[in-house]
Amino acid sequence: MSTIFENPKIPLVGMNGRNRLYSGGSAESGSESNALPSNRPYRFETVGKMLAKRKELFHRRKRHCDVTLCLALAGIGLMIFETELTTAFLIRRDSLLSYLMKTCITSFTVALLIFLGIYHYLDVQLFAVNNGVDDLRLAMSFKRVLKIGMELVICSIHPIPGDFKIEWSATVADGQYARKIIIPLDVVLSLPMFLRFYLICRAIMLHSSLYQDASSQGLGALNRIHFNFRFIFKSLMTLYPEYVLAIIMLISFLTSSWILRLCEMYGQDGSRDNVHASFLNCMWLIAVTFLSVGYGDIVPTTYCGRGIAVMTGMIGAGCTALIVAILARRLELSRTEKYVHDFVLDVELDKRLKHNASDVMRAGWFVYKYRKLKTDKSKIIRHQRKLIYAVENIRNIRAAQRRLIDNSVTLVEIGKYHNEWACAISHMQYKQSILEEKVGSIQTNVEQILKSVTKVKESIEQRNN
Repeated sequence: MSTIFENPKIPLVGMNGRNRLYSGGSAESGSESNALPSNRPYRFETVGKMLAKRKELFHRRKRHCDVTLCLALAGIGLMIFETELTTAFLIRRDSLLSYLMKTCITSFTVALLIFLGIYHYLDVQLFAVNNGVDDLRLAMSFKRVLKIGMELVICSIHPIPGDFKIEWSATVADGQYARKIIIPLDVVLSLPMFLRFYLICRAIMLHSSLYQDASSQGLGALNRIHFNFRFIFKSLMTLYPEYVLAIIMLISFLTSSWILRLCEMYGQDGSRDNVHASFLNCMWLIAVTFLSVGYGDIVPTTYCGRGIAVMTGMIGAGCTALIVAILARRLELSRTEKYVHDFVLDVELDKRLKHNASDVMRAGWFVYKYRKLKTDKSKIIRHQRKLIYAVENIRNIRAAQRRLIDNSVTLVEIGKYHNEWACAISHMQYKQSILEEKVGSIQTNVEQILKSVTKVKESIEQRNN
């Protein structure tokens, strides 16, 4: 526990260089300096210093996340540009320009790994500040180490300078035979680079207003809610479902089309496959697979292409389910609209009920009249038919009104009615307590009056005697 009494006039966070008490820790007076030992850097004398350090680490971690995202996207963009130039035979893979571009990709990858290491170091420091641990090794659990290792391995894969060839097996379908396809090694090393897109999710989480707001973090901690990317994604899907789903579908469509083209564009002897080398043909194949149509006019010829097609079909099924859920939620009436709709239906049913009730009375009167007059039975039967029809309509209207009442009463209305009843009961109890106090005061006054009357009576009797 801290033994220093903090000045309440000094803000805990947001110094901006004005209050030096929580910025560096060297401006404290000698009478109040009771600093912790220097070998405990993540223990603080005051809450303000801890919050200031935490805020600084938050900002630094966000900046390094932005840098890693920029480096990852720059490496992917340069890789796509170099691949397009080489596949269009504008440059050779063993040319100087190709070497320079791949060297730049390697430089971006090395810088990305360095900034990833700094990011995780800041994350471990933030964990130490939040939990007040003395040794950073306490934060290095097996799960964290495995996660960091996987990130470094994923982000380290990139095309290397040079012109190297490998072989992989092509698919065997009807009318085909087992064969080998010669492809450049850059194809295998370029595909995992798209896994760096996970950094976009991290940047979205760190830049979210829910994640940056201290009050939201406190409220989430009280309710045991972790502000991770899953929660941020659910929030975005609740607020902006159309935009989020459109962006996901567009990125998935373009990325899958280009990856499929990269996997399928090489023939048996390393030559160019004109059918699959067309980006429009690959977009068509991805589109029909995404929409679960599958015309079959263009099919993948490699296992890599088949894997991309399977993943595209799974993503398409998920996006279709999300679209159906969003449309169902958008087409559903809101609470106010449902109240208005139910009220209009109730009024309409009430009008129909009154009209059919009047039809019952009119038809019954004509049946009684024609029976008394002993007229033609056809008129009596016609009005009896109208009477039966009106009674049947009244029964149907009553059933519709009961269904309307059942549908209009939901858990929200039950909670609202429960709150109203609780308020009414508490108000009644309050009025009852006031009434009891008034009755008690009246009883006291009556007793006093009775005593006064008794005294007057006794005094009169004494005078008479």
